[in-house]
Amino acid sequence: MPRVTVQLTLPPDTPPGTLFLTGDHRAWSDDPTGWTFRDGVLPAELPDGLLAQVKVRRVNPDGTTTEEGDAWGGRARAHRIKVRGDTTVSLTVAGWQDAIGGAARPTRSAPPREETVLDAPWGAQSVRLWWPAGHEGPLPLLILHDGQNVFDEAPTFAGDSWDAAGAAQALADAGHPVRIAALPVNDDRSRRYVPFPFELNGQSSGADEYADWLRDTLLPHLHARFGAVPAQDTALAGSSFGGLITAYAGLRDPGTYGTLGVFSPAVWPADFAFLRWMAGRGDPHSRVWVDMGDHEGSSVQGAQEVITLARDLTAQLAPHVHEARFTVGEGHWHDEPAWRERLPTFLRWWRGAGMAGG
Repeated sequence: MPRVTVQLTLPPDTPPGTLFLTGDHRAWSDDPTGWTFRDGVLPAELPDGLLAQVKVRRVNPDGTTTEEGDAWGGRARAHRIKVRGDTTVSLTVAGWQDAIGGAARPTRSAPPREETVLDAPWGAQSVRLWWPAGHEGPLPLLILHDGQNVFDEAPTFAGDSWDAAGAAQALADAGHPVRIAALPVNDDRSRRYVPFPFELNGQSSGADEYADWLRDTLLPHLHARFGAVPAQDTALAGSSFGGLITAYAGLRDPGTYGTLGVFSPAVWPADFAFLRWMAGRGDPHSRVWVDMGDHEGSSVQGAQEVITLARDLTAQLAPHVHEARFTVGEGHWHDEPAWRERLPTFLRWWRGAGMAGG
């Protein structure tokens, strides 16, 4: 296997402790054995073609473990490693996570214009709303899952957002204003978004309950408040498990959403149960966008297999929907920066605003 030398650059105020590397290539293990840095260097042997997202962690003198963070003490995006033969990888740690959790992190993207709360079977559900200034009546509606990640960076998982307001403002400036309703989710994400029992949702799916709420509570509330929007002007979109619940809700309730944005769908739960469930299902009036990055896998070969799976999914849907479009994000990993880059093209496709620049 190729020899990979990982070299570390640390912030000057790094506390004492044992530094080690973890990542998806070792199931994010907290065990430093075999992965400890010595004087800022870690020699390792890794499989050729490996695509890994990694982070540095520190075992403190009291035995607790602290993960690297951003410069404001919040969670940081993982580093990316692509192994192609013997190589040296340089990792820079910006800071360490702390109790403040990045509260002082500066915002790069626009926040929602408004946030409201609706009752839901699982409790209070926040709805983060944005629409362009000067457009107060009914507008084409985009509902986004993982609403904590789509606007400003403060509530995001790792300091990266979709910049949905920025993308939608550019669309409005081109003459196609839309309204966005983004739905944050908490630790129940696997239960709410995965429509089949599997290990991460405790063998108890809440996806039908969530899809019912979208159809029977959220949509009527938004229609009553802003004016009715026809199904053909209503889109549902999300990424990963959010892409899975988008496809599920759209196919389960044909005629509810005119467009489905299925970004990087994670269809693997319950031994790919979704692929069996979707067989023959469709909505002759809906348009479906499916995409995948070419680095979304544990290896170069695995990433190509995921692309093939998503392409085949699109081909299976095509005869049963009005339109099915598949696209590949070049150099894109499974993360918010990738979905942020693909969102503007999806929005233009949804609103028929042309595909220039996408």
